[in-house]
Amino acid sequence: RDWSVTGVQTCALPISLVHVVIASRSGSATDPRHREGLTNLAAEWARHGAGGRSRSEMDEALDALGATLEVRTEPDSTRFEGEVLARNLDRYLAIVADMLVRPTFAAAELARTRRELEGQIDELRNDDRALCGRFFTRNLYGEHPYGHPPEGLKPALDAASASEVAAHFHRHFGGRNLIFALAGDVDPETLDATLARVFRGLPDGPAPPPNPLELRDPVPPKGWRIQLVDKPDRQQTQLMFGHPALRASDRDYLPLSIGLAAFGGRAMNATLMDEVRRKRGLAYGAYLILDERRGVGAAAGWVFSGTDKTVATLKLVLKLYVSFMDKGLAPTEIAFFQRFLIGSHASEMDVPEHRLDARVGAEIVGLPPDFVDTTPARIGALTAAEVNAAIKRHVHARDLAITMVATAPVMKKLLLGAKLQESAIDVVPYDGY
Repeated sequence: RDWSVTGVQTCALPISLVHVVIASRSGSATDPRHREGLTNLAAEWARHGAGGRSRSEMDEALDALGATLEVRTEPDSTRFEGEVLARNLDRYLAIVADMLVRPTFAAAELARTRRELEGQIDELRNDDRALCGRFFTRNLYGEHPYGHPPEGLKPALDAASASEVAAHFHRHFGGRNLIFALAGDVDPETLDATLARVFRGLPDGPAPPPNPLELRDPVPPKGWRIQLVDKPDRQQTQLMFGHPALRASDRDYLPLSIGLAAFGGRAMNATLMDEVRRKRGLAYGAYLILDERRGVGAAAGWVFSGTDKTVATLKLVLKLYVSFMDKGLAPTEIAFFQRFLIGSHASEMDVPEHRLDARVGAEIVGLPPDFVDTTPARIGALTAAEVNAAIKRHVHARDLAITMVATAPVMKKLLLGAKLQESAIDVVPYDGY
C-alpha cells in the first residue's frame, strides 16, 4: 500500500530492496546565466566527499552496504537516487545525510569533479543522439532557463568559484526544498522517526523562490528554421523538431498527451511510426513526446534516418504534423489511444521505482497528490472534443525548431536541392557548444 508520512512516500513490498530518492525542487533551470551546470556541479561535489569521508571512502561505504547512489539533474529538479538492501537502510540514509548536511567541499575534489563533468561533455559529443538533444534544447528555448544543458558548459563550469558552488548547494539542497521518497521493504511506523534522527541538522527554512525566468513562457520559434550541427563523416542523421507546448499542471496536459501519443507514441500504429518507418522505411525510429515540466514544456519529436533519406523524411514528418494540427483525430483513434495509455500506465506503475519516480515528478511539477493513482480514470474520462481542442490550442506545426546532426556540406546541398532557402539554415560546429 502507499503511504505519505510528512512528505515521505513509501511502498511496503515483500522484497528486500529499498529505492530511495531525495529530490531538490531546484534543477538546471535555477543555474544563473553564464553558470550553466552550477546545480549539477554542486550536487556532484557534495556526492564526492562528506561527513569526514573522502570520495573513495564514500564509495567503499556504499559498496559495503550493497548500495548505489547517483546524481540526476533535470531542468526542474536534482535528485540523489539509488537503492539499498532494506537491512542497511539506516546506514545508507546516514551517508546521504552527510552529503546534504555535512558536505566536505574540499578544493581538490572540486577540481576533480569539474574535470570529470567537462570530460562527460566531451564524451557526449561522441553520441550523436545525445548531441542532437543538447543542441535542440538550446535551439528551442534559447536564453530561457530550460535552454540550460543540465551537464553545463565548460566556460561556465570553469568560472564558478568554490564559494559560489557551495553557496548554491546550501541554498537549494535543504529544508522545504527537498522531497524524501522511498519504495520497498520499509516500515512506515518507524520511517518518520528515522529520517528525523538521521537528517538532524538539515536546515528547515522555506524553499527558495523559483527562478522567475523559469516560469515565463519561452519565445516560440517562427516558421521552420533548421539548425545544422556539422559533424564530419556522418552517414546517418539525428533529427529533432518541436515547439513549446504547455505546463504539466495545465488542464490540457492529459488531453494533449493522448493526441501526441496517437501521432508520435511508441505504438507501431502511431502516425509517425506507421507512415515513416513501417510503410516507407525512411527512418530507423520516429517518436514524439510531451515534456512534463513545471514551466512550459515542449512537444519534441525525434527521427533517425540515413543521410540519403533525411530530406524526404523531414518533408514527410512536417506534412504529417501539419495535417495532425489542422485535422485533429477521429473519435475511434482517440478511444484506442486512451486505452493504450491506460494500459501503458498500469504496466509502468507496476514497477516500484517507476511508481516512485512518477510520484516525485508529479510533486515537482505541481500536480495533485493523487495524480499518479488517478491518471487512468482521468484519461478515461476525457472526450474526443477535449482532445481535439487541446491539439488545436497547443500544437504549432508551422512554427518549429529543427535540429540535425549531420555532415553540413553534404546535408546543406541536399536541403538546398529540395528548394529550402539558404537563409533558413544555420550551420554550427558540433564541438562549439
